[in-house]
Amino acid sequence: MWRDNLDPKIKEHFEAFIKEVSKEKSLYKESSKAQLWIAIAILNKKVSDLELKIKSLEKKNKPNKKLKKDLEKF
Repeated sequence: MWRDNLDPKIKEHFEAFIKEVSKEKSLYKESSKAQLWIAIAILNKKVSDLELKIKSLEKKNKPNKKLKKDLEKF
């Protein structure tokens, strides 16, 4: 099977993703296209979650302007 030939670096991620998509199996039994749309929706959610985490980290690491001015005066 083609899945057996996947690069080991991505195989673990692929298998985990397949398990996550298969949780919605009742929705895509009726349509093979639905499976693809569910997979895309899951990936989109993961990307959105990561973007929110990045924004949060950027805010936390944003230099404090007042502190910077105080240090420059010192």
